[in-house]
Amino acid sequence: MRDADGIVRGRWQRGGMWVRGLCRGCNAFAGDRYDRAYASFTAELSRRLIPAVPVSQAPAIAIAPGRVARAMLSGMLGISPNIRTMHHDLAEQVRTGGPVRLPGRLALKLAVYLGRDAQLTGPMLTAFPLDPRSAINTLASVTFAPLSWALAGIENNDALGDAGWLDVTDWLLYEDDREAHDLGFLTPRGLPVTTEVLHQPSERGLQMYSSAITPILMGRIPHKDGQP
Repeated sequence: MRDADGIVRGRWQRGGMWVRGLCRGCNAFAGDRYDRAYASFTAELSRRLIPAVPVSQAPAIAIAPGRVARAMLSGMLGISPNIRTMHHDLAEQVRTGGPVRLPGRLALKLAVYLGRDAQLTGPMLTAFPLDPRSAINTLASVTFAPLSWALAGIENNDALGDAGWLDVTDWLLYEDDREAHDLGFLTPRGLPVTTEVLHQPSERGLQMYSSAITPILMGRIPHKDGQP
């Protein structure tokens, strides 16, 4: 059932979170080239992190930053097809493979998230009436433990940066074959931790988006006993 906000609400369903957003060729390309690196990195990171404990020093994990970042960016192009319309050259860079340069007003942001709620969104703005300078504007966001990602607009402000999120835009510039970088070297100040799903409704913030171009997919990671 679609509510007044354009959100379709239904029963929880098992099987992960997925959308039909990429053609068969691009989906296979991303899966073969990037997704294994992302899965390996997040699995190892999950084993090293302790819930509710700040990550002042990143664990010693080998990471292929270019592949990991491009895996996420490829997924964002599937979640939010409007990105391909607004930034055709960006989509073409991802399709071609190798290093990607974001437009100057966009940044790829990252934080650790260890909750069980999960959410994928397309273009969305969260405004804070009491602090207009802190508006969070993203073209796509992915919150799925152990990480939360955002392709954020930073032309007018960098609210996520002000909140401590890492700017990992430069990870997109690493070649595919650079697979042995140490996470601690890439994050010398440690990993920021967020306890909230990005763009989660709250009394402080107001979410603005168009139901015509903004998919919103919400989920929950079950407990080990299978309970949601």
